[in-house]
Amino acid sequence: MCDSSVWWIMNNKPIYASTFFSILALIGVFGKFTPTLFGAGFVPFGFLAVIIFLLSFFDRIVTAIPLIVLGLLGCFFTITELTSKGEVGSWGYWLMFWGFLLSSVAASSRTGLVERDGDESRILKHIRRLIPPAIVPFVLLLLWQGAVIGNQVPKGIFPSVTDVYTQLRSSLPVLLADSYTTFVKEVAFGFTLGFIAGFLTGVAIALSTFLQRGFLPFAAAFGAVPIVGLAPVLGRAFGVDWESKAAVVVITTFFPVVLNTVQGLTSVDPMKLELLKAYAATPLEIFFKLRLPNALPYIFNALKLASVLSVISVIVAEFLIPGPPVGLGQRISLSARRGAYDVVFAAIFVSSVISIFIYGVLSWLERKVTGWHPSFRENAD
Repeated sequence: MCDSSVWWIMNNKPIYASTFFSILALIGVFGKFTPTLFGAGFVPFGFLAVIIFLLSFFDRIVTAIPLIVLGLLGCFFTITELTSKGEVGSWGYWLMFWGFLLSSVAASSRTGLVERDGDESRILKHIRRLIPPAIVPFVLLLLWQGAVIGNQVPKGIFPSVTDVYTQLRSSLPVLLADSYTTFVKEVAFGFTLGFIAGFLTGVAIALSTFLQRGFLPFAAAFGAVPIVGLAPVLGRAFGVDWESKAAVVVITTFFPVVLNTVQGLTSVDPMKLELLKAYAATPLEIFFKLRLPNALPYIFNALKLASVLSVISVIVAEFLIPGPPVGLGQRISLSARRGAYDVVFAAIFVSSVISIFIYGVLSWLERKVTGWHPSFRENAD
């Protein structure tokens, strides 16, 4: 009886939370929207809050979907209305803002719960999986925009989403030129060189007991050296142009690849190894048929980790190594000194999009090359 009660609460709480938050939004409609304005368009906003309130009583996935959309739209229109007034938001605005937003968040959590709709189609099951990660960016952007607009924060202190978008459109050619320097000259070159060197070094260590005992501990220790201390040294050694930043990426990529390659090549199944030896397989055949396939998942994990660390490291290196005013790191640094934080966020956005793309390509390659691995089969199930 207790277990069934807990299950019922877990499956109904998010929708009834939407009921509560829709009531807050409806109260805000009648409240003080700005210091000089009571009410913010009673008919459209009140109608929207009532619709959300009614939908929240139907604890089904097919009603949760429109509830999520209406909640996000209500929050968006609330922010738009305050933007047109050009004033600081009062308690009515904040009740509407949080009411609409949290009603959508509460309804979206319904889609992540254990399935209880017995007649749910395959399409709805896919929607159930897609909605939670799909709405997170919208929620974060609305939080950002609503907080800045509601408090009328100046652009020189903290820009709004619209300020960043406007700046992104106007400065996109410059940011793409900076991205070429950062990602093609520095990240791509250093990442490729670091991977090749790390893989070959890892193979040599895996095949030599002496190197495993002598070099591997130092490789693990040197990989922990902070880039903040290493970047100025490399800048002095390779100059202040893109070569020194690429050297940072080489080091950042090299050590994860070395450690994971050694781990993958050495942690083979002893029974499989003995079987190949029993069939008189040569060391080269053992390497390509057993050791290398076993190491591929480890190598791809290292590449995905290095792709993230490389972007972070090269941005930091462009901060620490003074040089020509090119590259996203330099753009962020120079813009922050001038107080142009809309440019800073635009550069961060471009860097993040390219980084996510690189990570996605590596994940796609991993699935294509190592689709036989048990982890992929488990995820497919």
